[in-house]
Amino acid sequence: MPYNNNEYKNTYIDINECTSRGACSISPTISALQELAIALLQNLAHYILELEELGANNENIKYEIITFLASLISINEFNDKQLFDIIQKEYYLLTDAQKTYNEICTKKNIPPKELRRITKLKKETTLSQAIAMGEKIFLDKYKRLTTEQKNLITILLIVIKSISLNMIKLCDYNSFDENIYHKILTTLDLFNHHRVSNRKIQETIDELAKLDSALQLKISQLLLDTFGGISKVKVSHSTRKGKAILVSGNNFFDLLKVLECTKDKEIDVYTHSNLLITHALKRFSEFEHLRGHFGNLTENCILDFATFPGSILITKNSKNTSEYLYRGRLFSNDYIVPNGVIKIENDDYSELIDSAENAKGFSKGKIKEDTILGYNEVEIKEKINKIIEKLNNNELEKLYIVGIDAHLELQKEYFNKLFSNLNDSEYVISFSYASERNNVLTIPIGNYIPLATNILSQIFRKYPITSNKLVFFFTTCDVMSISNIITLTNSNAKNIYMDQCSPTIINPSVLDTFRKKYNVTLLTDAEADLKNIRSKL
Repeated sequence: MPYNNNEYKNTYIDINECTSRGACSISPTISALQELAIALLQNLAHYILELEELGANNENIKYEIITFLASLISINEFNDKQLFDIIQKEYYLLTDAQKTYNEICTKKNIPPKELRRITKLKKETTLSQAIAMGEKIFLDKYKRLTTEQKNLITILLIVIKSISLNMIKLCDYNSFDENIYHKILTTLDLFNHHRVSNRKIQETIDELAKLDSALQLKISQLLLDTFGGISKVKVSHSTRKGKAILVSGNNFFDLLKVLECTKDKEIDVYTHSNLLITHALKRFSEFEHLRGHFGNLTENCILDFATFPGSILITKNSKNTSEYLYRGRLFSNDYIVPNGVIKIENDDYSELIDSAENAKGFSKGKIKEDTILGYNEVEIKEKINKIIEKLNNNELEKLYIVGIDAHLELQKEYFNKLFSNLNDSEYVISFSYASERNNVLTIPIGNYIPLATNILSQIFRKYPITSNKLVFFFTTCDVMSISNIITLTNSNAKNIYMDQCSPTIINPSVLDTFRKKYNVTLLTDAEADLKNIRSKL
């Protein structure tokens, strides 16, 4: 049966919430406000760079800019008013930076390098006026840029979002990369002065993607060092009678603080979404009341939030489609929180805990099958070395590398079919889908991409990434996957396959440009794809 992309889009899009991982399509109003927000950040980047040239360095503004950019990943999680609040904050920073710059130039008797075009708001600017400004910026871009230029700029923004999100993760470990921050600023500043050639845009995309890959490796190592390393464990998906808190998102430190605040209380804590991997990290095994992982699908927060009978924390830098189903029980300590979600200030989780104690909790437990998560680092290194030895001895003709789990039934069927059609000279390393076959090595990493990047780097240090024997399957269209595909292509990886992307995740025109520029083949049917891959031997 062919891999039916229309069925994929129509049937399973409801459980693949792209907003928590990717660059989803957005309403015209939100799109216009995003254009304005980006234009303000571009103007702000110019003045920050000029101030740095003059020796004026504002440390506080760095995190603000990175946070603004990372927030744009899930821009359609915000309503008009929330996004307008972001724009007003950006404009305040812009006018302050511009004023400081002009004052220093006057003091030093230096002619200021003012922008020819600057986005101007006023204190009395209304939301509707801001939307009109964003629409004007969009129309101007639409008129003066070709389709390819617009698509390349969109791809560039996707990579900026990915690297900004990883910079935020780096900040969680009290670390910061000044070189990457400076590159982000110079990239934003590119579009302030003159038209930028397609070649320059693509060069910038490639450079940022390379930096993003290095950043993922750094984050992975910090994760393992900070939380005591990783091990192979069984994760419970069962629940038990009692009061409970659900912690959802990406931030390990927020989960750790909740666990420490509740360790002497009769409250169970369950993880959700990308916090699944914490069960394999040794530091979290110290907490007996970390009961397990809640929900069948780590992306399906609408159903999971609606059925969880306790309070819920959405951790920093983790946007989810809450649909505001749980007024009074949804909390977040993020920079910006959705309507209906209670904002936690200064890591004070007392309201979250009170809400859990006042909620009904689980009236009875429900038993579900455990899953295996994590890996033994020594064991994985030994297995990787054996695989590389077989590649070098020509015992293996192909090594297939399968990405994270997109939680789509059709995709699961695709890889089950692919695994069943493997021959003895082919091998799979899968970071998601499992198989009982001897030539499939599954490394369940709970969809934490930096760990996959870390493991793959061990292979590439010993075996050339340029080999035609290596085949990469990307299973998601999130910003980090897009960035990693670009890095692989620029490293001359030969065979890169990508799952079909719904138009709600990436505009088809943008995807077409991306696919052609970075030599990506879209998945079709497992048998047909295997036949195509084997023909390249």
